Amino acid sequence: MNITKTLFIRSLIVGTLLVSSISNYVNAKDIAIYRWVDENNVVHFSQNLPHGHDYTELSTVSSFKALSKAERAALEGDELTIEDQQEVTIAKNKEIFEKNCKAALLNIKMLNSLDEVHLTEEQADGKIINRPLTPQEKSSKLALSKKHEELYCTK
Repeated sequence: MNITKTLFIRSLIVGTLLVSSISNYVNAKDIAIYRWVDENNVVHFSQNLPHGHDYTELSTVSSFKALSKAERAALEGDELTIEDQQEVTIAKNKEIFEKNCKAALLNIKMLNSLDEVHLTEEQADGKIINRPLTPQEKSSKLALSKKHEELYCTK
């Protein structure tokens, strides 16, 4: 596997780990992704704006989802019955749980299948570094992902 693919996979892993640790759901279309090539000709992907690099901002396309009667009423500002409010809340919670479950399962698979996982982080001085997770950090993230699986992946 060439270094570009390896770094891309590692970036995806780090992104997935970040998603699984976020308690509130965030739409992918609301997140900016930056791509740049460093002086060693290594391709990087990050949610942090690169400093001093010629970069490209990537965008995502959201898919259409039909709204239920209760969701339409909520968007149109109509009064919702208690039952309709419950329907909206249950639908949103189900969607969030499904996405969190998928993220947890993907994290577990990646952490178990790769020997080395890299993390891109910004230091206090604003410098972006890419470093491998220590065995203790990897173990901690795996334990957290397993807890998320227990919480969000209902059988």
